[in-house]
Amino acid sequence: MPDEQNANRALTGALRRAGWSPRALVRALNPRLEAVGEPTLHLTAAHGWLRGGRPRSTTVRRLTATLLTEATGAPCTAAELWGDEPASLADDDWVATDGLLGRRPLTEILATATAWTTTDPREQAALRPAAEEQLFSAVWDATHQGPTQSPPGSREDQVLPPLMDLLEGHLRDLRRLDDTAGGGALSQRYVRTELVGVLDLLRNSRYTPDIGVRLLATAGGMAQLAGWMAFDADLAAPAQRYQLLAIRLAHAAGDEHGVANVLGMLAYQHAATGKPSAALRFAEAAVERTARSLPTVRARAFGRLATAHAAVGDIDAFRAATDRCRNLLEHRRPDDPPALYYFTAEQVAAESGHALVELAATNPIQARRLLAEAAQMLAPLTDHGPTSGFKRSAVLHGIHLARAYALTRDAEATANTLRRLAGHVPDIQSIRCRNLLGRLRRHVGTHLHSAVGTDALHAVDRALSDA
Repeated sequence: MPDEQNANRALTGALRRAGWSPRALVRALNPRLEAVGEPTLHLTAAHGWLRGGRPRSTTVRRLTATLLTEATGAPCTAAELWGDEPASLADDDWVATDGLLGRRPLTEILATATAWTTTDPREQAALRPAAEEQLFSAVWDATHQGPTQSPPGSREDQVLPPLMDLLEGHLRDLRRLDDTAGGGALSQRYVRTELVGVLDLLRNSRYTPDIGVRLLATAGGMAQLAGWMAFDADLAAPAQRYQLLAIRLAHAAGDEHGVANVLGMLAYQHAATGKPSAALRFAEAAVERTARSLPTVRARAFGRLATAHAAVGDIDAFRAATDRCRNLLEHRRPDDPPALYYFTAEQVAAESGHALVELAATNPIQARRLLAEAAQMLAPLTDHGPTSGFKRSAVLHGIHLARAYALTRDAEATANTLRRLAGHVPDIQSIRCRNLLGRLRRHVGTHLHSAVGTDALHAVDRALSDA
């Protein structure tokens, strides 16, 4: 029985403000633990904490405080919940924008990037996301910094073109690894190691101005990828910090395509996490920044704008932005940025299908038509994604396809899609995809009563428990 005298009233109040049950807290906590390579918890673990117990792991205590801060919008610390003494800034008020506001010399940015990238992943996971206005300020500062020069590189060892070619090749290969598997703990660690290596060359080697620019652009690309993988691991605050570093590094390299790409990713991430107004602001900034860019770069920005309009619920603006995106994409060029290799007509169709499912939720009168259109776009991509090599993307498309079928109450199509998804889960490391699939399974579980539906639900449960 609960011990009223020892009950953890601070944790009880925080859960009430978040609207979470103890099991919901652990469900939210386990993906964070998985993302940093820590053991996950039994779903009943938080009941003991409410009765006055405390997690043995410092990481669990700190991540719980971070999660409750994100869920409630009010600061919550491990010290408040369990009387912990802060072991570092991450235990108290360390946020994603620290050290990244205002004008910053490039040498300081490189030092900040190195310090952050080499920080223990458990410390990174305890970071708090920045408030929206604070994040906008950091992005504004980063994109309006005056011209910077590469550090002179006074050491004897020189970075020659063959090594630079190799590093750029590594970045291309790592992007494709992400397409295939997603942001698991191992992939994140490898990308961070590569980023640290490039930063070390920038700070501690000698190179020509041209090589210096290429090193900065590669570091920016690595930081962007690290941020994207952190987002794919449901680590919102580390994702923000890596993306802010990516903007600073790309801007220092004069890589405005890279800057716009990160702005678009911030728009996507905010749309995906239920912050439509922020998504729209970042997407509009990306469109503005690419006004004189190559057609494919502009197309990417308009695609992000379409997603943001869908998050807001504006069908007409979504369709207008999508049309601009498709028209611009017809004018691909050999000198398009390598980072946009994935941005094809099929990718536009996938993003449009996701967006149409979101629009159906906010436009109920047109929902059936929107969902039918979404299913028409997503079904082929869900079927062919695993054979094309983009397994993580195929699973994400399939999750949104299953959502579309569920919203139209097509139980058989929902069950068939879930069964196919269960077969692909072992091939990916995307914590975000597994989280989305788990939430979808819990949502549709009460509606699939047939033998086919029950079999599909059991297949998803087995796949997620074995992952």
